[in-house]
Amino acid sequence: MHFVTATDENIDLIWTHIVKAMSIDSSHDVCPNASSFITTNDGLECIVRSASGALLANCYSEDDRMGGRRWTINLVK
Repeated sequence: MHFVTATDENIDLIWTHIVKAMSIDSSHDVCPNASSFITTNDGLECIVRSASGALLANCYSEDDRMGGRRWTINLVK
């Protein structure tokens, strides 16, 4: 799954995009307190976890060469 944001997009809005992009089945398991954003050399990554700490998804962003960030969400099966 993918979505595009502005380079300087608010982290709260990015989180909202991630949760909305995840399937309905897994989005209700998402726990913001157990999840985290990580700053990398390439941008920003997000580890999405459930309240029990189970990994639900890995998300990362890349420069889309148009002045924005392209986010990829890899759901954990």
